[in-house]
Amino acid sequence: MSRIFRVPELARLIEAYFSDPNKTLTVKKEEKLLEQGVYNDRLYLVLKGGFMGYVQKPDERQYELFGAEEKMFVGVYSFFSRTFVSMATVVAGEDSEVAFIDQHQPVLPGVKGNSLAEQFMPLVVANLAQRHQREQELFLEKEEMLRKLAQSEKLASLGQMAAGIAHELNNAVAVMARHSQWLREKYASRLLSSGSPESEAFFRGLDKGRPLSTRQLRVKTRELIAKYKLSPEAAEKLAEMGWTPDEVSGGRSGPDPAIARLHDNWEIGATFHEIAAAAELATEVVRSVRALAARGGERTVGLNINETIREALTLLQSPLRKVSVVLDLAELPPLSANRSECVQVWTNLIQNALESMSGAGMDNGRLEIITRPGRNAVRVEIRDNGPGIAAADLPKIFQPDFSTKEKGLDFGLGLGLSIVERIVHTNGGKIQVRSRPGETVFAVIWPGGENNVQA
Repeated sequence: MSRIFRVPELARLIEAYFSDPNKTLTVKKEEKLLEQGVYNDRLYLVLKGGFMGYVQKPDERQYELFGAEEKMFVGVYSFFSRTFVSMATVVAGEDSEVAFIDQHQPVLPGVKGNSLAEQFMPLVVANLAQRHQREQELFLEKEEMLRKLAQSEKLASLGQMAAGIAHELNNAVAVMARHSQWLREKYASRLLSSGSPESEAFFRGLDKGRPLSTRQLRVKTRELIAKYKLSPEAAEKLAEMGWTPDEVSGGRSGPDPAIARLHDNWEIGATFHEIAAAAELATEVVRSVRALAARGGERTVGLNINETIREALTLLQSPLRKVSVVLDLAELPPLSANRSECVQVWTNLIQNALESMSGAGMDNGRLEIITRPGRNAVRVEIRDNGPGIAAADLPKIFQPDFSTKEKGLDFGLGLGLSIVERIVHTNGGKIQVRSRPGETVFAVIWPGGENNVQA
């Protein structure tokens, strides 16, 4: 999950703008705070409780857009875009309390920035990042719910359900991506017009994000302190931004306040970079759900199977952090296959392995993926060192209504594997499995190579 943008000005802004007891409201559970399409010139801060934002489509269906918890803002778009029209209906999920300011709020001294937009920009960015994280969690929860519900359904009805859910999730992703892009462009245009050093810092963060690990950041910070006699705070900020020693010695270090301003703008850019990455990941999740409903599909001539494996790994990057991943990917001949179907096969097999190791409570889980070229085919093996599959269960694992449980833990066998088998067989391939305690191997033989190009 992406790191939430750190906002040191939060306490100061809350105290300056949201401490007036005459500008607070108590909102009862299920009561509306905002209504879609209705006038709103207020920016709300959630002091207690929580809210859910919903968007209603022309056919009167609703879908969840965001959640707002304590210390998060509501009414961001209508307030800062100056349209003063709420884009969503916001309902209290429990008895809640909010503070607010309106369009007549004067800019207060003591907070960095000459306008409300400048003062609140880091907080708005942080809220967008949190909303994107919530959207990602929602997508994954719904995908998991779909997987479990469909164990008792026919694959035909599963396909209809998957298509509907993917459509709704895609709408939510599009709305969040569009408004974050609007905010990014507004901020970028302001920096470009200023021509300030902060502009370079912002675009550096926007282009590269946060490339350093925690360990790399500590090492780089120590190097800058030792070589340039910087304060620890200034050195850490410069290291995090990726400033090279030559750039530092070229006069970019400056006094600590100047570094802090550069770092603030760099971090806003880096957060926008993470938001864009989260939106791309959410789109991949939607694509994965849509693949559940696919019946065949357009083939890509010259498809690289290794690339589809890496796409599946990207899709599962969060649970993969808990295990050791070893890739042994050979150079493969190009295939003619449907990219989404390939990604769906690897996603389900990898997820199955992860659930098996997780269900066994392993802290030394190992996942190994091997690809090899064959005669008019490629072979993909996915190995794990989990507890294995009982011999009596092996003949049944590809049945749509079959699952195994051990100590009350669902190992994920059933629906995902039935989808894998359907896709592989539809493409003229084979899937093999062997298992014993400490090793399970799923091998997919996918027909292809130069002699398998189909129209």
